[in-house]
Amino acid sequence: MPLRRNRRQYEQLTDFDRGRIIGLREAGWSNRRIGRHLGRSDMVVARCWQQWITEGRVYRRGGSGRPRNTNDREDRAIRRVATSAPTTSLASIQSHLPPSRHPVPSRETIGDD
Repeated sequence: MPLRRNRRQYEQLTDFDRGRIIGLREAGWSNRRIGRHLGRSDMVVARCWQQWITEGRVYRRGGSGRPRNTNDREDRAIRRVATSAPTTSLASIQSHLPPSRHPVPSRETIGDD
């Protein structure tokens, strides 16, 4: 057996993998066996299982990233205007938003679909 296993370092667990870990753990598999099966560290498996036991959840918490400038309703309005007329200017898009605030839409808000 090789001394080092190939592992996916610094790759987040997907929700599916987290569910697999919980399912295999409940089926009686050990952390080491699950880790080898999924190609992960046994400590990753142990932390996921511990979070399930203590908090009753395995999904990731929301990040503390940059606050949003627009809400979902404004995002839909921006997308509607931008997709109906792709050459629309920023000023025109802003004029379709509520008058109380004129957030600056970004490429992420409009989307590149």
